[in-house]
Amino acid sequence: MFWHHRSVTSADPDHLAREAYEAYCAAQATPLPPWEDTGVQEQAAWRAVVSVIAGPRTATRAMAVPARSLVIKTADRSRSFDAAFTVGREGSLIIDDEFASSSHARFQVARGRWYVEDLGSTNGTWLNGRRIQAAQWLKKGDKIRIGHTVMTVEPA
Repeated sequence: MFWHHRSVTSADPDHLAREAYEAYCAAQATPLPPWEDTGVQEQAAWRAVVSVIAGPRTATRAMAVPARSLVIKTADRSRSFDAAFTVGREGSLIIDDEFASSSHARFQVARGRWYVEDLGSTNGTWLNGRRIQAAQWLKKGDKIRIGHTVMTVEPA
């Protein structure tokens, strides 16, 4: 195996965490999910590991980027959220859909980015046509389907 040496102290911890995870995946006998499909907690764990290995950083990171509001559009209206919320037949964003669980999915912010995760629902939460297995990062234009209800992430 060939290792390329570079200064770890100036590298972005998110980039290093992803590279470390991908190297780990390459060393496994069975395939693991791609970085994008790992959960928020697993990615945070990889960032913590590389920060320990990298040691003190030579550059200081600016204050965490404050999260922008998340704007979710359903068929009948748009709603803006500034903090974590749940979606389902009950919760912060109630959808009238017989295929939705009472507490179906959670939307939360971490490190200035919004994520969606399924809360163990029967019919699953779908992001851009794919059933999610762990928290997924949201971008404008993403389509989230819960039951027959489709929601779109709009620019804030």
